[in-house]
This record gives sequence, C-alpha cells and structure tokens, in this order.
Amino acid sequence: MRLQHKVGVITGGASGIGRGIARAFATEGADVVVADIEAERAEQVAAELRGMGVKSFGVRCDVTERSSVEALAGRSWNELGRVDILCNNAGVGFMSPIAEVPNADAEWTFAVNVFGVLNGCAVFVPRFRKSGGGHILNTGSEHSLGIPFPGLGIYTATKHAVLAISDVLRREVQVDGIGVSILCPGPVKTDVWNAARNRQDRFGGPLRAPEHMAAVLDHGLDPDEVGRIVVDGILRKDFYILTHPEVRAVAEERGRDVMAAFDALGEGKKRARG
Repeated sequence: MRLQHKVGVITGGASGIGRGIARAFATEGADVVVADIEAERAEQVAAELRGMGVKSFGVRCDVTERSSVEALAGRSWNELGRVDILCNNAGVGFMSPIAEVPNADAEWTFAVNVFGVLNGCAVFVPRFRKSGGGHILNTGSEHSLGIPFPGLGIYTATKHAVLAISDVLRREVQVDGIGVSILCPGPVKTDVWNAARNRQDRFGGPLRAPEHMAAVLDHGLDPDEVGRIVVDGILRKDFYILTHPEVRAVAEERGRDVMAAFDALGEGKKRARG
C-alpha cells in the first residue's frame, strides 16, 4: 500500500470530499484523524475507518479558531506519534449576488475557507519542519481556476485566495521538504449546500438551507472517486489536483483573456511611440 504507515489529518472530514479522502487514505493503509465541527459525525467516520483496519479517531475542530487547530495538531501527534499529510478541506458556501451579500455571511465564508486554511498552515508547517517534512493539501474549487458563476462571488473569492495561498506556500516550504497541493474539484455530491447548519453564533448562528439546494449537487462526482484522485495526486506530488476535465476550457479562456490584454498593452505602447 502506497500510504501504509502514514498519518493523515483531514478537516471537514465527517462528510463529502473529506470523508472521501479519509476512506481513500484508509484504503491505502494510512491512519486518519477525522476533524470536523460536528464531533459525532467525525467519530462515526473514524469508526468506519477503524473497521477498514487502520487507526482513526474523530476530533471536533473549528478551523476558524487557531486554538482549536492547535489542539487538533497536539492530539494527532500525541496519539499517533506523527502526521505526514494535512488536508485543509473544511469549507462552506452560500449563494448571493455580490451587491446583496450580508457582512456576516461574507465574514463566515472567509473565516472558514480562507482563515481555516491559514490556521492549518500556521499550526502544521512548523511541526512538519521539525519532523523533516510532510504534505499539505488545500481544498480549493473549480472556481479557483476562473469560473465566475453569478451568485457565487464571495465563495469564488475565497477559493481564489486558497489558490494564492497555496501557490506562495509551496515556494516558501519547498526547501523544508514540505509538498503542497491544491484540490480544485468541480461539482461533487456533498452537503456543502447546507453548511450553514453549523454556522457559528458570531456569524449569525445556524441556518438551514432550502432543501431544493441539494439538487444542485445531486449529480456531482462521487466523493470516493475524488478521494482516489487526491491520493494519486499527492503521491505524484502534483500541485494542481483536478477532477473535471471540462473545466480546462474555462482555464484556457481566462488564459486567452490575459494574453489578449498583454497584446493590447503592447499595441498601445507601439502607438504611443509612433
């Protein structure tokens, strides 16, 4: 097994993509710490993984709080003796036009999707340096690559930020033997649509999304398939880990737009000189 005797820590591991990654790690023989804001569900997934023959336990972790992430790291090293892979996977989303986004919703989305990643990196990178290396997977989105879908402006902004953080981080930690990847999945069958059920009180408290929102992701990719893609990408030490080949057209379109702007800049300078 390619990850046998390794230890992975996965935030947002109690459902969706996080659970899919956890199951893929366990299939490969890795021990797994399942971290999630929903402690009971995290332990349920951990029990499932123990049934697959690996060590696993669930931990309640609120990634928006640095102290909670510190506690996660401490328990992981104390109980399993090492951590080899951190998956900063916890994420939330909601839909609202940019001009109508309530501040509390925007702050909540940035707190989980961006500061959650920052907290994970800030806590685990020093430990990885001390232990001689490791790997960090940050979960972005197809929106990290340039899908400007109306109604998802704040979510898209956070996922662009995750790409920026990851791209800089990989250059900062390469000398330490720490690898960095960003997962940019397209639609996956998860319950991220209902993430606000766990929204913290300081951001307005829990809010249940309309049930019809579930249909948006009903036909998404199986999270277990995403988990297998993640394992292969980490083992190859890929920076970008992608799941939906059709997103390539969107990335190419953005690239063409950028190149066209550079071409226009060059033509403008020629006219100015002429």
